[in-house]
Amino acid sequence: MKVLALIYPGMTLLDLVGPLQAWSFLPGYEIQHVWKQAGPVNTDCGFSVQATNSFEDAWIDADVLIVGGGAKPTMDLLEDSAVIAFLADRGSRARWICSVCTGSLLLGAAGLLQGYRAAVHWGAQDVLNQFGAEFSRERVCIDRNRLTGGGITAGIDFGIAVAGYWAGENMGKVIELIMEYAPKPPYGTGHPELADEQTLAAARTALHRAMNGVSI
Repeated sequence: MKVLALIYPGMTLLDLVGPLQAWSFLPGYEIQHVWKQAGPVNTDCGFSVQATNSFEDAWIDADVLIVGGGAKPTMDLLEDSAVIAFLADRGSRARWICSVCTGSLLLGAAGLLQGYRAAVHWGAQDVLNQFGAEFSRERVCIDRNRLTGGGITAGIDFGIAVAGYWAGENMGKVIELIMEYAPKPPYGTGHPELADEQTLAAARTALHRAMNGVSI
């Protein structure tokens, strides 16, 4: 199970940590963290991730291609021809094409979601539709070999669900237990349909600012 994970400056770290933590329990798991050049890459929460490989020496035939999301840095990459070309190339060869949060926008820009259902952070669903994808409200969306997750924390659900999809339900159950995944949200406002109007308005404002590179 060779997993090729795109990392990039300003990305949201949890988008990738969730699924990769779950998949690390699968037999034969191998991973490359890939960016334009090898070396440390800063994320939006202040942690750096080590790019183990560059675009030039990354696996050509990975089993899994996964892309996480973010705010303005992700939107900026939609216009980055080198990144989009890399995703299009590796995506044409990968057995499974995956994303979490706004990572699906990058897959869409690479032409990998045309005609597929796909999940994305609720604040970016209108952008996803521009790439010929059908927005799915599912926290984990599986459409043939396109596997996509919703926003940020959905990556944990996504990682466990996909591990079970690949390795069987029993393995998924074991991984969920090992990760002690039994969430109890403290406020119960984790989706627009659950939030009060004031909270939703504040969240929309914060997201708009983040997407435009303004501090929340």
